[in-house]
Amino acid sequence: MKKASKRARTTTDNPVVVKISKILRNSVDRLSKEIHEKALNLTLYRKAVEELKLKGPALAYIVSHDAIALTVLSRNTLIFRFQMTGRRRHRSRNIRSRLLMLIAKSAVLNKHSRYHEVYQKYFERFKAEGREKPHWKAVLRVAERILKDLHSLAKRTPDI
Repeated sequence: MKKASKRARTTTDNPVVVKISKILRNSVDRLSKEIHEKALNLTLYRKAVEELKLKGPALAYIVSHDAIALTVLSRNTLIFRFQMTGRRRHRSRNIRSRLLMLIAKSAVLNKHSRYHEVYQKYFERFKAEGREKPHWKAVLRVAERILKDLHSLAKRTPDI
């Protein structure tokens, strides 16, 4: 929603569009804060906020819908469940996979202390190997790392 409102605002100089864009942006921010506050009641989400320094509606969705899977399934099975393997088009991925990639992109963009280092390592490696789209492949590796960290955090959390 934020991207759509910004695109509409920057493509036109209409004051009504600017006002609607600000209202939409503020509404999305308020909704995001409300989701975060309600999700703090979930043990795994609270641990992810405290230890991994990740938060937001996308993480709340993943934790609320897959908390048991994160505890029960093995890491390899989780990687298949979240469609982190193979060459897939972005639109054919399931919602879990897209949300996990959204979290990874956000972590890379905001230079998250833990995950930005992972991104830099893989980006330099893929670029040196001459692979195409090294940024995208490095972001996928970050998403995979976030998934592994959530899995280990879920294993350590006694009651989910």
